[in-house]
Amino acid sequence: MYNNATRMLAKQVRFMDLPYKFRAQYNMPAMVYKFRAAFRNSVVRRDALCSLFESERCKSGRFAAGFCGIASYTWSHLFRMPNGAEIWRLKVYRGNYYVPGLTDHVWLENKFDGSILDLTFDQSVDEFGKFVEIPYFLGEYADSDFEFARAYKFAEHLGIDLKSIVFENALRRALHGRL
Repeated sequence: MYNNATRMLAKQVRFMDLPYKFRAQYNMPAMVYKFRAAFRNSVVRRDALCSLFESERCKSGRFAAGFCGIASYTWSHLFRMPNGAEIWRLKVYRGNYYVPGLTDHVWLENKFDGSILDLTFDQSVDEFGKFVEIPYFLGEYADSDFEFARAYKFAEHLGIDLKSIVFENALRRALHGRL
């Protein structure tokens, strides 16, 4: 199930219609595989996640659980326009007790076409192992301009200096009058 979700996400990003001037520094399908492999890595999990739910998550094979904010934040900074402007905006909901699905969740929305990219959609499964539809309609936009130490740690395990990239994105946006 986890590997199928990974292949599906890689295929999704491979065929995304992105803005004309966008030039990826990283290969997006390859980055999906790197992210998803990191979610399974016990060292990455220890460094990036709260250990409270670790045994239950690993036992049930929900390796993406707990990474939604980390992965979304990281992705939104890695894949930007040359001027530092976002392509994927963070969306979030908190305290969802009324609609089946996750109580709290973060994902990405393409600001050009409104498409959803949820790198951790498979973390929500029912007792039969079926995916629980995530109530994306509950989401609100969230700012991605903040320090996120756990995301920096996650990216460090991928060989990426995310803290510098976040800083560079802010500088590029400021230089282009979009801060």
